[in-house]
Amino acid sequence: MFGKNSKEPIEITISNRTILRVIAFFVGTIFALAFFDNIKHPLTLIFVSFFLSLALNPVVTKVASKLKSKSRVRATAMAYGAVVAVMVAMIVLIVPPLISQTSEFIKDVPKTLSDLENRNDNIGQFVRKYNLEDQIQNFANGWSSNLGSLDSPVVNTASRIFANVISIVTVFVLTFMMLIEGPKWIESIWQHVPKHRREHDKKIAMKMYRVVTSYVNGQVIVAAIGASFATVALIIASTIIGVTVNAVALGGIIFLFALIPTIGTILGSLLVVLFSLFASPTLALVILIYFIIYQQIENASIQPMIQSRGNELTPMLVFMAAILGIGLGGVLGGFLAIPLAGCAKVLFDDWIVDRDTSK
Repeated sequence: MFGKNSKEPIEITISNRTILRVIAFFVGTIFALAFFDNIKHPLTLIFVSFFLSLALNPVVTKVASKLKSKSRVRATAMAYGAVVAVMVAMIVLIVPPLISQTSEFIKDVPKTLSDLENRNDNIGQFVRKYNLEDQIQNFANGWSSNLGSLDSPVVNTASRIFANVISIVTVFVLTFMMLIEGPKWIESIWQHVPKHRREHDKKIAMKMYRVVTSYVNGQVIVAAIGASFATVALIIASTIIGVTVNAVALGGIIFLFALIPTIGTILGSLLVVLFSLFASPTLALVILIYFIIYQQIENASIQPMIQSRGNELTPMLVFMAAILGIGLGGVLGGFLAIPLAGCAKVLFDDWIVDRDTSK
């Protein structure tokens, strides 16, 4: 390079120390990203446990106040007993019928395909018109032979189920510990906050706590509404069409998946439509249309209205927060986005008040 008034070149010297710092920065960044990628699953479990402990804390506190001993350990154990009982009841109610229905469908596929060419409806005429009998028979034979070679998928599925069970147990243990030790940790933290700020910060923290608990409770209400309407729709549709389905079990699937905001109902509805297809294609089509309509109603009115009350956010902000959370962090991001947005609004409102009072 040359100066404006001189033809003398300007030399730029980079010291070895600067080069080493840049290299160390890039290497450290790579190691940090790899580290966070490795601990992503444990962090997810910790976040889920944290939100569960916040949701259960009001119940535990109320139960503890009713006990003579005022023991949080006993109150937590009682709350846990109720939650586990509900979960076991739902699993017993939902899983066996679905497994039985799926197994029967898989076993009946070869016979169903073989009977297509003998049917007198439009499907049978289509098969005979285009001479698809051999292709259908070959597919049916291949399906039957493949049923005996499912060892690897079964092993993989079993290993995934075992890993999920370990994760669920971990979440329950962490949540139990947080419910018992949480008040002590919070009290210890407040002791290190300056006295002139302590009362103010406690009020802000309590507002944020109410935001999170109301969000979790609101999501349970949304899931319950979705499951109830889905169960009623399945009962009515299956009765009119003349097929038999376990409407309560399928409604339980909607409830479990609807606990995930925005996309939960979509995932659950896809499973319900799939299981409805096992019983009747007509039923599956009717239920698919129902879920498309209901999903629009839920996203536009039910969920934003319920969540906006507890989080002091407008329905539009709730919807935007859920979309951004899912886009940035997937299912976990969608679950955390709305309460985090509510907490951010609490902090923003407090900052506005402080700014106006300081003028």
